[in-house]
Amino acid sequence: MKLKCEFFSQRVQHLKKKFYYHFQDYLDLMMSKVTHFNQQVQFLDRQHLLLKFGSVDGGVRMADHHLAFFAVYNMETTEIVAFYQNPSEELYSLFERFYDYFHAKSREPLHANFISSHSNNIYALEHLQIMKSKASSLSQYMKKMLSSLPYTCQSQSPSPYFDLSLFRYDEKLISATDRHRHSTDHPLKFISRRQPNVLKFKIKTGVDSINADGRAKRSSFLFHPYLPLVLSIQQTYMQPTVVNIHVRL
Repeated sequence: MKLKCEFFSQRVQHLKKKFYYHFQDYLDLMMSKVTHFNQQVQFLDRQHLLLKFGSVDGGVRMADHHLAFFAVYNMETTEIVAFYQNPSEELYSLFERFYDYFHAKSREPLHANFISSHSNNIYALEHLQIMKSKASSLSQYMKKMLSSLPYTCQSQSPSPYFDLSLFRYDEKLISATDRHRHSTDHPLKFISRRQPNVLKFKIKTGVDSINADGRAKRSSFLFHPYLPLVLSIQQTYMQPTVVNIHVRL
């Protein structure tokens, strides 16, 4: 009993020191402006919100390099039920084990079941474990992964072409997450999972050419939820935006 009391007392003292150490950080916390690529709040369920707070500097610089905190807020009781600092081993464990719960979107449409994650797909889990094993620092790895929270729930495409049980593809060039990526002059290849090394189809984003003037090019893709229809949007600095329509016949 005495050992338990001593442990509890030491725990309280540790938490107090941590609180006072970060007191100024708490005072400086703010929710920065929400943009398409910078979500600061999301629904976890009907009662709970996941909120992200950061410093003024962190709001205008790289989010994974600055202090950030996450809070779970109960709207019915108006209480903060959990509070985490990034990186947090506890929050990352929840993120890794229950990833799908961070995407609070309806699963009623049949095509929504094609959304692959490391919580429901063995290939996505293997990819996550490889990334984790290659990380030079576990703390920085967790911080980078958690910096993507909160999610914009509509940002993931439910297209079956992104089902990792059916196809594999270069996730550096294209993925189910809707965001701009560096453009490539080479076709994007989709390889069959059931028939290894068999090319099922490829997407050509434009005319094969070398970007001689060195201008940065970025591409984004919009997949139909279930039809073989894709829009690719290419943006080059000081050039008109190019939109292509891809149909698999």
